[in-house]
Amino acid sequence: MPFTRRQLLQAGAMAGAGLLVHPQQASAARTVAGPAAAPMFSEPLPTLSELGVLDMRAGGAAELWMRNARHSFHSRMELTDTFAYQDASASQTYLGPVILARRGTPFTLTVHNDLRWHPLASAIDPELAPPGSNDAEYPRTSTHLHGGNTRPGSDGHPELVFYPGRSYTYSYDNNQDAAGLWYHDHALGITRLNVYAGLAGGYVLRDTPGTGIDTGDGTYLPSPPYEVPLVIQDRMFNPDGTFAYPPNPDLTLSDGTARPWAPEFFGDVATVNGKCWPNLDVARGKYRFRVYNGSDARFYNFKFVVAGNALEFVQIGTDGGLLDAPVRLNKLVLGPGERADIVVDFAGLPAGSRVVLTNNARTPFPDGPVAVQQGGMPLPEIMQFTVQSHSGYTAPLPARLRAEPLTRLAALPIAATRPMTMVEVLNPAGIPVMALLNNRSYASPEITVVQGDTLEQWELTNTTEDAHPIHLHFTQFQVLNRQRFRVEDYLGETGYIDPATGLVTPGRGTAMPVGPFLIGRPTPPPAHERGWKDTVVAMPGEVTRIRVPFGAGAAGGAPLAIGSSFKGDYVWHCHILEHEDNDMMQRYVIA
Repeated sequence: MPFTRRQLLQAGAMAGAGLLVHPQQASAARTVAGPAAAPMFSEPLPTLSELGVLDMRAGGAAELWMRNARHSFHSRMELTDTFAYQDASASQTYLGPVILARRGTPFTLTVHNDLRWHPLASAIDPELAPPGSNDAEYPRTSTHLHGGNTRPGSDGHPELVFYPGRSYTYSYDNNQDAAGLWYHDHALGITRLNVYAGLAGGYVLRDTPGTGIDTGDGTYLPSPPYEVPLVIQDRMFNPDGTFAYPPNPDLTLSDGTARPWAPEFFGDVATVNGKCWPNLDVARGKYRFRVYNGSDARFYNFKFVVAGNALEFVQIGTDGGLLDAPVRLNKLVLGPGERADIVVDFAGLPAGSRVVLTNNARTPFPDGPVAVQQGGMPLPEIMQFTVQSHSGYTAPLPARLRAEPLTRLAALPIAATRPMTMVEVLNPAGIPVMALLNNRSYASPEITVVQGDTLEQWELTNTTEDAHPIHLHFTQFQVLNRQRFRVEDYLGETGYIDPATGLVTPGRGTAMPVGPFLIGRPTPPPAHERGWKDTVVAMPGEVTRIRVPFGAGAAGGAPLAIGSSFKGDYVWHCHILEHEDNDMMQRYVIA
């Protein structure tokens, strides 16, 4: 009989390898553990000075080089073969420098592909790479400014790739709200491995001096050294220090070998800014943390825990900029691709206190198994903060974060309402083989066309068992609400299911309005999610409604997070990288 995806997880077969395995193959599963010699909280967290800063606040032209490198994730581990974005200092061995930009100040960035070979060559899936590709020896790349209001040619489109020995120049106008953006690779069919290897970095867009609350000089909010990026990724290592990405024995390639792609990758080692379970010594005061979920598939439910108690903190910003006012929290859920701008105050803690950033999100999120014995991949501890005796930044946070409140898109007229569905495709044995949007592959000729300078409502209808972080290129949107619906009845109406097999079959059917299948009342977003977003978590069995401006004129003169209108080709996709690569990504065109 076919196995459901939950049964696959409950088999617990791959508890050390981070991939889903068929119950009948559990005895053959290979466990790859992180090096046992790497103690937690012994590595210092790399801050801005160690990561490197590419300061483009004055505009001009800059260059980055993508190169092979060898990186120390932990002093007790062997060096790891990696990719890195390097600036002129060539000091980066993993990730890239933090790019500082100024709102309204454009610059160009030329990225050179100097890569020689892929450190995750064994995990390249020939069924996902375009014909003729040889990413093991000539890795394709495309640099995407995630959250950027960019013209199509500078967006980092997955098909605008360039090969070793070539370069590409991107133009960034920075005509949008100050925010914590990030840049990462986006090459078609290999994004998951290029990012895993190290092609990602922070991009902090400052406000123009003299406008707004975030002036860029820390007048109202903590500035360096009290402003720290936290790029959080789960990784897995072989005993020799090399990256591990175990194959999926449930699926085979044409030559009979296990397929490298799996529904999700979950690592067993937490890395922050390229270090395993690091520690940051903090002064007794406030710190502004720019938190990036840079993992392939792992969701996080973060808490700051001291002496067994959750420490309260404040969220001040979302993906696309500052909130209207600070929001007090004691936990924070982030999906892959999401960012949060938060402030943690250590002033009330005695010197010597140890605060641990913990996580209890299930894998897959939200209803995967908790225990390793059931197939879960928990990662309960991420990093540590050790409180020092001296005082730091102690100025109070402002009660209001914006000089003018956010434009609320819920009150504005819309040009269209679009049902957009998420489906998972299983083979007859019940094994996941791909995930799709609107039940169409990326190569489908059916492309969504939107009119420039209009406001639309997208209804992200999740028929799968897991949450999906949905990311739209070009724009910043707002979450309207979420609502439950009858999944099986809805799927039956779409025509996605082949009556002969009872399975979702790619290419069939049409996305349908979810209205007749709704349950209960819609739930508005929590206070900390009521800002500008470019990535939103669509929960299973729910429709997530978002209001999306497709140009700076979409609000009829009211200010948006984006300041430019462009026409051309963009994409939207799930930011679980295994899903994005196969094949949960769709093109859309602004006409």
